Amino acid sequence: MPQQDDAFRAPRGTNDLLPPTSWDWYEVTRLALDTFARAGYAPVETPTFEHTEVFERGVGEASEVVNKQMYTFTDLGGRSLTLRPEGTAPVMRAVLEHRLDKGALPVKLAYGSSMYRQERPQKGRYRQFFQLGVEAIGSDRPTLDAEVIEIGMRFLRSAGVAPRLLLNSIGHLDDSCRLGYLGSLVEYLKANESKLDKEDVGRIDSNPLRTFDSKQGGTLKVMESAPLITDHLCDDCKRHFERVRDLLDKLNVEYELEPRLVRGLDYYTRTAFEYVAGELGAQNAVGGGGRYDGLAEALGGDPLPGIGFALGLDRILLARSHEGGSRAPIDVYVVALGEAAVEAALVLASQIRTAGLGADMDHAGRGMKGQMKDADRSGARFAAIIGDEELASNEVTLRDLASGEQERIPMESLIARVRP
Repeated sequence: MPQQDDAFRAPRGTNDLLPPTSWDWYEVTRLALDTFARAGYAPVETPTFEHTEVFERGVGEASEVVNKQMYTFTDLGGRSLTLRPEGTAPVMRAVLEHRLDKGALPVKLAYGSSMYRQERPQKGRYRQFFQLGVEAIGSDRPTLDAEVIEIGMRFLRSAGVAPRLLLNSIGHLDDSCRLGYLGSLVEYLKANESKLDKEDVGRIDSNPLRTFDSKQGGTLKVMESAPLITDHLCDDCKRHFERVRDLLDKLNVEYELEPRLVRGLDYYTRTAFEYVAGELGAQNAVGGGGRYDGLAEALGGDPLPGIGFALGLDRILLARSHEGGSRAPIDVYVVALGEAAVEAALVLASQIRTAGLGADMDHAGRGMKGQMKDADRSGARFAAIIGDEELASNEVTLRDLASGEQERIPMESLIARVRP
């Protein structure tokens, strides 16, 4: 039970989204979904919680997400359910359940959704966080890899982030590619086990690729000389990766090869990438993604290749090259001077909204000075002042809140006058 002083505070690792930051959040989310839509990615929303097995089989029981970070509970029917820690496995589950894979391929979907992971909170990383993502399911062609990666770069730039793209291929999970490499990696790690951080020693047998993600000094030193997956790719994966790189060059998408880049979820194959922003310091990733050609089978479906990415909205807002500043879309703040003007102000505000513009007014009984302060806070471009004189002549005094200039105009001319 929470202490009395904490009874009405948000749980640790969560935060309230309040104005004016909420306007920036809304602006960036809308920009993302609009950007993705222009490439044919339709919005999708999956349930906040799924059967736990979706993540155990899809993300991987050996992954840190499943082992340590999931919010899992048993419902009244005895079912094990989990708040979604990531978006790809639920989207693939939805595609399979609703047989979207039996139609035109690839299925192209986009989302902006809350995720939940029980990990140590830090700047830009919360236990409830919001991700923007795309999933392109049903094609293994390198052109789709290039499209997905380029869309992410284009959105981040338009959102005010200056991203660097890190790129790698982690091969197929088969004997000719990654399984052979993992044998070499495990052999190397066991030979250097005494130099590894204690937690990383535990990953040698369960998830050896994750040692590349370690931030511990001893492990970092060991991994500098570790065998690389790119030296073990089969011919097919090499050709696929070379084609992805060639297409990114043709799209003028700059990238840095990072042979130690791995993704933390078990379903990733072949192309892996990460978007990083220097403005964030050590925790500089704003998102990433890759191919997950074995995920559909892990969830019980037919083979169905896919690729996607997820971007952290909290990280994006921190990394923007300009401060926020989005404001409520209010065009006119209607100021009512005296009780007789309140009804006229309410009707006028409604008419302005009906015309597709934004309007607000005072509902606290403030005087002229208080209402004008509220008009400034609202972000309105104009104040439409109604007093006894204006009521008598069916006019308003229109004040430009930026310049301070004002004029008396007929009330019926107001909407045409303020329309951008």
